[in-house]
Amino acid sequence: MDLEVKEDVQRGVEVLRRLVKSLNEQNLFEFQNLPEDIVPEGLTKGENDHLIYLSLVSAIAYLRKEERLWASARETFEDKDTKYVFDTKEVVKHEPEKIEEDLRSFGLFINKLVLKHWSIGKLKSVDRRSLRENDLEIWLNMANALNDFDGNIQKLFENYKYDGLEVLKAFTRAPYASAFPEYHKQRKVEIWLARMRRNALFEINNLENIPMPVGAHIIRTTFLTGAITGKLNSIHVDLDNLISDYWNDVGLACKEELNITPIEFQVYLWILSKYGCSVGRESEICTKAPDCPFADICSIGKFEMLDTYITIDLTQKR
Repeated sequence: MDLEVKEDVQRGVEVLRRLVKSLNEQNLFEFQNLPEDIVPEGLTKGENDHLIYLSLVSAIAYLRKEERLWASARETFEDKDTKYVFDTKEVVKHEPEKIEEDLRSFGLFINKLVLKHWSIGKLKSVDRRSLRENDLEIWLNMANALNDFDGNIQKLFENYKYDGLEVLKAFTRAPYASAFPEYHKQRKVEIWLARMRRNALFEINNLENIPMPVGAHIIRTTFLTGAITGKLNSIHVDLDNLISDYWNDVGLACKEELNITPIEFQVYLWILSKYGCSVGRESEICTKAPDCPFADICSIGKFEMLDTYITIDLTQKR
């Protein structure tokens, strides 16, 4: 196929401008809040225990339905017998079998693991997801990483001079890479950093130099809003890099107006796809258009996603 890629930075600025307005007015489809934004009883948003809670759950938030994952996390925290798993100093005192049982009780862990008593590193699973990673190891590795800073998230960031890029390096390379899954590790750490930025009571710097985490929802929103159009596919073009670089350019273009970095506004694009584009745009006609603040700029043509293969043939509406 003859490849063609057209990037419109000003369209991206317009998309963000409308997203910020719609979300501030709580007027974007049926979206009310992110699953992780519902704070369990007994926690206060932004305080250390809340940031620990977000960090531990973020570490195992892969190949899961977000709504169910965070609902299970809240149930686990609010139960007096399982709440201890969110105390990084307390959880490491317990036997792995006990931790696993309690993390499974409300569905925070979903797959049955067979534990070899002599080593946590010998965990096995009959489940495809658990064959890829080991949730118990990840949970304990994150707890131990945070314990290096006395179980205090602000001390962790203070150690890296509140530099988000340095924290990213520490959790994707060394010494704390094992606190997140190998599956899309960098993306998961970036999303965790964005959660810390939204919730922490302290500033996190240098986020503008962290690339936007790109997944299926971000790809869909980018093309269906006409931010990037053309004829291309995921075999001949590295869509992740294309889109990450594009939104970095958009972030620079709207820095003074919106003062938000790509790692922060990524979730806005995710919301638009999850509640709009991914539901309504199953064909060239979007069923969400009557209620969509982007209907007048939605791109025209074909966008097809089959597992990891994506093919695009789109033009801007105007």
